[in-house]
Amino acid sequence: MKTDERTPKDTGDLANTDTPSQLELDIQVPGDKQPPHSRPSVFSKKSPWPIAILVMLVIAGLFGWRLYNNSQSPAVSEPETTSTAKLPVRAVRAQLSPIRRWVTSPDGDVRAERYKQLIFESSGEVTQLAKINGRFLREGDRVGKGQLLATLDDRKYQSDIRAAAADREVAKRTEEQAVASLRQTEANLRQAKADLELAKIEAKRRQTLYKQGVIPATERDTYNNRVIQAQVGVKVAQENVKTAQDQIAVSKAGVVSNQARLLNTVIAREDTQLVSPINGIVAYMNIREGEYWSPSRVQSATSYQAAIESVPIVVVDPNSFEVAFELPASEGSLLRPNQPAYVALDDDISQAFVQGLNQSNLVSVSKARGKVFSVTPAVTPGGRAVQVRVRITEGRENLRLGARVQTWIAAQSRSQAITLPFGSVITRDRKSYVFVVNEETGRVEQRPVVLDIEGLDRISIAQGLQPGELVVTEGSNRLVNDSPVDVVDIEDPA
Repeated sequence: MKTDERTPKDTGDLANTDTPSQLELDIQVPGDKQPPHSRPSVFSKKSPWPIAILVMLVIAGLFGWRLYNNSQSPAVSEPETTSTAKLPVRAVRAQLSPIRRWVTSPDGDVRAERYKQLIFESSGEVTQLAKINGRFLREGDRVGKGQLLATLDDRKYQSDIRAAAADREVAKRTEEQAVASLRQTEANLRQAKADLELAKIEAKRRQTLYKQGVIPATERDTYNNRVIQAQVGVKVAQENVKTAQDQIAVSKAGVVSNQARLLNTVIAREDTQLVSPINGIVAYMNIREGEYWSPSRVQSATSYQAAIESVPIVVVDPNSFEVAFELPASEGSLLRPNQPAYVALDDDISQAFVQGLNQSNLVSVSKARGKVFSVTPAVTPGGRAVQVRVRITEGRENLRLGARVQTWIAAQSRSQAITLPFGSVITRDRKSYVFVVNEETGRVEQRPVVLDIEGLDRISIAQGLQPGELVVTEGSNRLVNDSPVDVVDIEDPA
């Protein structure tokens, strides 16, 4: 029977070999001499690197796994969120309603349509003020047309008037004397003509007698000389008449000249008087008796308000008021005469803005109504603006002269237009858009629109929208075309 003999080399059975195992080498007592054929192990207790490397690999693996999850989670979840989340919005239905475009001025001045600024044209001391019921004239007093209200010191003018009147009387007397002289010379002329006719008759008679031989030639020549002398007398009388006529013309011119000088002196004296040219009320009074007045006080005033605060007296007609203001030329071009206007006080307008200004409460807070009376075609050089005047037709009693008011003018209007609140329209890339809600799909369409008239709280759409369509009013800042939305509220369009 053959025996199966195996060597350790052939079988690789380390348990039956005489060579010490690695485990035996690792547990040898220090100081023992190792076999010469063994090598130091990197996993011996004397080296900490295996454990450190293992820990570092574990930490790196955990850190890499977390980074991978963080980078992959948003990419996976974002499409799901975008596709399902709906943005809450408020909306309103486009409606057909009337709308007006308002042109406004916050700096209107209430003025009298008919007023007179009474100004002294000369300098001097105020010596007299009119008295009403025993007291001096003051603001608010009613005055009549032609009533003397104030006078400066006019003694010099009174003296000039008396001198001019005396010169006029002298001129009149001279004229009368010239007329009398003319009458005398005319009588002399008539007498000279009569004498000439008589001389001619006598000369003719003497010529006949001479021919008959009754008288000598000397007598005939004597009567012929008388005719010549009479002719000269007529010519002299005619010259005297002409001289008298010229004297009368000079005298009349003197009378006219002195009359004009007297009139000029009287007018100059009127420069020291203030007389009311209309029936009205004293609105402003800036003089007192005993004060010194100089026209330079008015010449230095550069505005309407400064002027009325410096002129001596302003008389107004209380039955006619107007509001004057300036507008930029672009807005002034929209105005036309007879357009309706509303006038309100600043405090009332501020309150209306707090409540939400619209056409209905603008009408309710207005203190007066009127119409555009005039719009200047020229532009002011400094402000590049046009001047507008609005005549008040209703509510004059609610306004005070000189008050600052706000004026609203209905420049353009549409009786029926598609309108939306201002917040419904957005501007992107200089174009106007609205977001129209598709109520079946729950998504919005970013639709371009053409704007028309801007009202107080609404705007009209000329193109791009139909009545009844649902338009986003709040929450449009996060929307894009085809965004899903959740309409949380449909506002009342009224």
